[in-house]
Amino acid sequence: MHVRIEKMRCLSMDNIWEFFEDLDEMVYVSDVQTYELVFMNRHLRNALGYTSHSDYVGQPCYAVLQGRGSPCDFCTNQNLEVGKFLSWTHKNPVLGKRFLVKDGSFFHNGRQYRMEIAIDVDADVVCRTPYYYARSETILNECLQQIFSSATPEGPIHNMLSYLGTTFSCDRAYIFEQQDEFVVKNTYEWCAENVSPQKAVLQSVPLSAIDWWMPPFERNEVIVIDQLEEIRAKHPEAYAILKPQDITSLAAGPIKVDGQVIGFLGVDNPNEQMMSLVTPLLNVIGYFTTSLLKRRDLLRRLHELSYYDQMTGALNRNALVERYGTLNAQSIGVLNCDITGLKRINDAQGHEAGDRLICRCYNLIRDTLRDCMIFRSGGDEFTVVYSNCPEDVFHDHVSALQNQLRNHQLSLSVGYVWSDQQPLMLEKLVSQAGQAMYQNKRAYYDKNHALPGAKHRDQLSDLPTPAFRSDGPFQDFLNIAYCDTEALFQSIAQDNASSYFYFGDMQRDIFYISDNMRDDFGFQDNVVPGLLKLWAKRISTPEFQDLFWQDISGMLREKRTLHDLSYRVRDIHGNNQWIRCYGMLKWDQEKTTPLFFSGRVTHQDVSFVIDPISNLPREHTAYRHLADQNTNGEKSLVIGFSLNGITEVNSTKGRSYGDRLLKKVVDSLMENLSWKMYFYRLEGMRCMAIVHPIVFQSETKESLVEQLRSIIRDCYESMGISIQNTCSFGLMEYPCHDFTPEDLVDNLISLIRVARQEVKDQYVEYSAQSIQQIKQMSNMALALCQDVTHGMQHFRIVIQPVVAAGDGTAIGGEVLLRWTFEGRDVSPGIFIPILEKENMIHLAGRWVFEQAACTCARLHAYDPAFYLTFNVSLLQLSDSGFLPFMRDVLEKYQLAGSSLVAELTESCLDEQPKKLEEFVAECQKMGLYIALDDFGSGYSSLRMLLQYPSSIIKLDKSLVQEVTESDEKMNFIRSIVYACHQFGKAVCMEGVEDADQNSIILDTGCDMIQGYYYYRPMEVHDVYQLVSESHQNIE
Repeated sequence: MHVRIEKMRCLSMDNIWEFFEDLDEMVYVSDVQTYELVFMNRHLRNALGYTSHSDYVGQPCYAVLQGRGSPCDFCTNQNLEVGKFLSWTHKNPVLGKRFLVKDGSFFHNGRQYRMEIAIDVDADVVCRTPYYYARSETILNECLQQIFSSATPEGPIHNMLSYLGTTFSCDRAYIFEQQDEFVVKNTYEWCAENVSPQKAVLQSVPLSAIDWWMPPFERNEVIVIDQLEEIRAKHPEAYAILKPQDITSLAAGPIKVDGQVIGFLGVDNPNEQMMSLVTPLLNVIGYFTTSLLKRRDLLRRLHELSYYDQMTGALNRNALVERYGTLNAQSIGVLNCDITGLKRINDAQGHEAGDRLICRCYNLIRDTLRDCMIFRSGGDEFTVVYSNCPEDVFHDHVSALQNQLRNHQLSLSVGYVWSDQQPLMLEKLVSQAGQAMYQNKRAYYDKNHALPGAKHRDQLSDLPTPAFRSDGPFQDFLNIAYCDTEALFQSIAQDNASSYFYFGDMQRDIFYISDNMRDDFGFQDNVVPGLLKLWAKRISTPEFQDLFWQDISGMLREKRTLHDLSYRVRDIHGNNQWIRCYGMLKWDQEKTTPLFFSGRVTHQDVSFVIDPISNLPREHTAYRHLADQNTNGEKSLVIGFSLNGITEVNSTKGRSYGDRLLKKVVDSLMENLSWKMYFYRLEGMRCMAIVHPIVFQSETKESLVEQLRSIIRDCYESMGISIQNTCSFGLMEYPCHDFTPEDLVDNLISLIRVARQEVKDQYVEYSAQSIQQIKQMSNMALALCQDVTHGMQHFRIVIQPVVAAGDGTAIGGEVLLRWTFEGRDVSPGIFIPILEKENMIHLAGRWVFEQAACTCARLHAYDPAFYLTFNVSLLQLSDSGFLPFMRDVLEKYQLAGSSLVAELTESCLDEQPKKLEEFVAECQKMGLYIALDDFGSGYSSLRMLLQYPSSIIKLDKSLVQEVTESDEKMNFIRSIVYACHQFGKAVCMEGVEDADQNSIILDTGCDMIQGYYYYRPMEVHDVYQLVSESHQNIE
C-alpha cells in the first residue's frame, strides 16, 4: 500500500508542475538545503529571459531571482512548515516590481523543497483600479489574505465570498462558471443570515439571459445594476431569473483565463454607500480567483480519474478497494451484478453496442436502487453497497431490481449477501456476493450452451454422419456375444424427454416406437403398422406434410440413406412443437429394395435452439438454413421484423401479456404464411422470415411485407393494444456480397433499428444509404446515452404558447423536449423511443419537469397566472420516484402546484388505470391540474370525462380538420365543448393552423387555442420576451 501511495504522489507532482506551468502568477521551486532551482513556470522564465529549463536548473535561487552572490538575509527557508503558507510583500530588484509573495514547503523523495508564488500587484488590471485609497487598499489586502489562506482551493473561495459579503453588507456573494457555450452554473455561494440560498435553482442558467454582460466582461469591466426594475423591459429573461431571488441591485465582475471569460464573481444587494468600492474590487479579486479555480479543477480531475468510471459515471474499482477493510456500520448489503452475454454482443454487434448495454444496465441499476454506492468493479460487473440498510428493505431492493431486469429484458446475473455480524469486512462480503453471482451466471450459460470452449448444439449437429454399414464392429459384437435387443433399445429410450426413437421393416410397413413417443403422440401401442402415414397426419400444416412426403419420396427415388428434416408436429394435447427427425434407411445390396428404417425424433425445445415462448427456431437454425440455401445456389429474400411497443405492454399489462401477444402473432403467421416463409426468433422482440425461393420469384417485396404487417396489426387489435406502428421491417437478399449467415442476421437487426425510426417507409432495404444510417444511429444512440448520463447535455426545452380564445393573449404553454446531435435537432419521434429502450425516459421526464417548474417560477416575475403543461408517458407512471421528485422540485423553486398541468393521453388512462389513479390523487394533493390530451381520438373519451378529475380537455387536432368539413361536424364539436363545460372543464383546441380554422374554432365556445396559427414552439428566451410584452400591453 505504501508503494502505491508513493507512486500516486509522484504522478500528482508531475501534474502539479504541468498546472503551474500555465498559471498567470510567477512560480518557482528550489531545494531548501542547497538553494538550487528545480522548476520555474513559463511566466517567470519569460520575465527573466530563459527559453528552457536547462538554462537555470541547478543555479542558486538567490543569484537568478535576486541578483545576489549569497543567500538572501530575508530568506524564509528556516520558517517554512509543510501545509502552511507565509505571506509577505517584496519589491524584486531584478524585475523592478512589487509582489505579494506566498511561500510554502513540501517533501519529495526525502528532500525538502521551497515553492514560492509571486503575484504582481503592479499589474495593469490592478493598477487601473482606484483601490489605493486607504479603505479600499485595506479591504483588498484582507481579501487577498482570505484567497491565499490555505493550500486547498475550496476553503479560500468560501472565505473570500464570506469576507466580501460581510464587508459590503450583501445578501449574497457568489461565483458563476460557464459550463458550455449555452449555460452558466452557480458553483459557490455565501448567504447572509435569513437570506434564502439560491445556488440549487441556478444550476443551468441560460447564457442567453446575460449575453449582454459578456462585452463589458471582455473589456475587464464590471456590470452594475442599481435598480432591477430598470432592466424589466429591455432584458426580460435576465429580469425573470433575478426577480424571484429578491434582488434589487447587484454588481458582477469577470473571471478570465488566457483572456477568455469563464465566469463571473458577483454580489447581490450590497450596501449602497459602498458600491463605489465594490465594483473595482470585484475586478481585482476576479483576477486572483482564476488561480484558485485552476487548482480546484486539477485536483478534481485527478480525483475523477482515480475514482470514477469515465463511461458510466459510476464509482470505479479503485474507489471500491479504498473502502475495503472493517466498516463502521451496523449492517452491510452487497449486490454483485454481471452483464451476461456482453462478449457475445461485442463480437456480434461491435463494442459500441456493448458500451450502450453497459450504460443501459448502469442507468437501470442507478434508477432502481436508491441510497447506495454503485461501483463498476469490472468490465461487465457492477457492485452495489448498502450501509445500515435493514435486511427486509435490502431484499426489497433486490426484488425491485430483478423485476426491472425482467421488465426491460436485460440479462444480468445478480448475487447478493447481507450481514450484521461484526466485524463487517467489505472485501469478504463482496467476494461472497460474487460467488453467488457466478453461480447464476453459470446457470445462464448452461441454459444457452455458450460456455467458453464448448461446441454449440448446431455445431455438433453439423458433424458428418457416417453412412450406414451392413457389416462392422456392432455386427461383429452381436456374432460373438449375447445381446438383448429390447433391453438395449429401452436403455437408450428410457426417461428421455428430448428424443423419441423408432425403427421398422419397410417391406411390411411395421414399426416399433419408444414408450415416450407412443404416449406423447397418442399411439395405441409400441408396434405401429403404417407409421409413416400416421406420423404425417400429426404434422401441423399441409405445407409441412408435403415437405415430409417430398423428402421420403426423394429418398426412395434417389436411393438415399439419410433423412434429416425439421418441421412442426401436433402432440396428444394439441400443442404444436418443432422437432427434428433423423433417420437412416437400409437398402439391399442392389439398392432396389428398402429394407429397414430407423432413427430418432428430437424435441427442439431448448431455448438455444427453439424459443420456448414463440415455439420458433432460433437464429442458429436459420444459419444452417441459409448456408444450405447458398450451397444449393438458391437466392431468396430475408425479412427481419420487430414487434413494437412491447416494453410499454410489459410495463402496463405485465410480461405474460406481452408473451401472449408474441405467441398469438407467431401462431397467426404460421397459420397463414408458413407455406411461403420459414420463421425464426431473433433477439428481443425481433423475428426473421426466409421467403421460399419460388415465392420470392412470384411475389413483390411490398406484397410480402404488407401480408406480414396486416397479420401483426390484426393481432395487436384483437388483444386491445393500440399502437400506431405495430411493426418495422428490414429486408436483405441472400446471398449478399460475401456475407456469412451470421453477418446477414447482424445487418438485418441493424436495418430493423433504422426502420423503427423511418416510420414513413414501408420497409428499409440493405443499401449504402441504409448502412450509413445504421452507423449514424449507432453513434446517435451512444451520444444520447452519454448526454443523459452527463446531466442532459445537448437537451433543452421549447414552449408552444397557449392563448385565450377571447383575445389571443398567451396565458400558458406546453413544454416540449428537444435534443441536438451533431449540431442539428433530432425529431422526438427518433430519440424518445431510444430513451425508452435504453431505460432513460425516467431521467428525461424528471429533467423536463424540473425545467418546467424552474421556467414557470421565473415567468411569474411578469405574469403570476401563467401556467405550463408537461407530458406524462406510460413509462413515467411506472417510475416510483417521480411523485416524490415532483414534490421536492416544487419545494425547491417555491412554486405552487397550481401553476403546472400534467397532460395525460388516453393510452395512459386505458393501460395503467391503478397507477394513474394514484398519480392523479397525488397531483391533486400537490395542487397540480390534470389535462386530458388528444381527446376525441377514441370512442372511450366521453367515459373519461366522468372517470378522471381532469381540469382541462385538449381536443385532438383531427377534430380541427373535421370541423371545417360540414355543419354537422361543427355541431358535434360544439356538443363536445358544451359537455366539457357542463362537467366544469376548460377546453383547449389543438392544431389550429390557419385563419379559416381559427375563425370557425372561435365559434365553438372553446376556452383556449394552441396551434401554429398563433405560435410555433418557441425557445425559452423568446417566451420571456413574449410574456414581458404581453404584460406591458395589459399595463
